[in-house]
Amino acid sequence: MRQTLSVITLLGAGAIAGAAGFATLASGAAQAQPTEQPADQPTEQPQQPGGAAGMGQILINSLKTVDGCLGVDAGQMSSGKNSIFAWFEDAEAARRWYNHPTHRAMLAMAGGRSDDTQPLAHVEEGIPLMVIASLTFSDRPQIDGIPMPISQISIEVYQAAPGGAYINGKLAPESFKVEHMKNLSAPEGE
Repeated sequence: MRQTLSVITLLGAGAIAGAAGFATLASGAAQAQPTEQPADQPTEQPQQPGGAAGMGQILINSLKTVDGCLGVDAGQMSSGKNSIFAWFEDAEAARRWYNHPTHRAMLAMAGGRSDDTQPLAHVEEGIPLMVIASLTFSDRPQIDGIPMPISQISIEVYQAAPGGAYINGKLAPESFKVEHMKNLSAPEGE
């Protein structure tokens, strides 16, 4: 358990401080509620810590300054998870974020240690990455060592696989290159 918490803390504890209000930051509107909820569950999200939306904006703005960060997006899933998506040209670019002063400061605020692992040591080099930080708010802290009222947090790393198709745009930024992805958009002028 300690190793798992340590890895999560190392790869993205800054997201704990910054993830609140991602949907608000992404859309400029109030957070979206899940589309379907069981009748026995409340429809409102737990109150989020003050100032978290501002910290989320700092996180997003800082990610955008990292050489090799191709794009950032954020939102709330129908499950209630608040998520931030960051696309990187490769593992080295993601390591630049890991070592960025903003990420280091957020790690320190969350009590994270940065000296007990090599970030992305098992990630193949030279392939674009999508990193997703997600957390779920709760009415009280539920994770040992993390004082925020959250019940879940994860930092997930995905590498692009060849294939896929799109029409008039994709979830990933245009600069996030995926081999053999087909652009099925009509040519201009048709």
